[in-house]
Amino acid sequence: MKALLYGIAVLPFLATFATAEPLQLSSNQMDKVTAGFRYTEVDTFNTGSTAIAVYPTAATLLPACPACFLSIDSPTIQLRSFMPSTPGQTNPFPPYP
Repeated sequence: MKALLYGIAVLPFLATFATAEPLQLSSNQMDKVTAGFRYTEVDTFNTGSTAIAVYPTAATLLPACPACFLSIDSPTIQLRSFMPSTPGQTNPFPPYP
């Protein structure tokens, strides 16, 4: 019974938080929102490899790859695709956990 009375006594305080005005973000701020989402993947196959990083951080930036036949860079995504064109070329991407 005591818990019920305490719960009823707290209700007026919680109602003030529920009626707060929503915060409007500017377009610039919305462009920077990632909600903590990060994704990095390296796929290695018989003839080459492909690496992708979504919302890359300094630790997950893909290395520069002059031998890659596909290289896309933007603030939100990095994509590199490598296929050796001459014998002896090695995979430029480290394995990511």
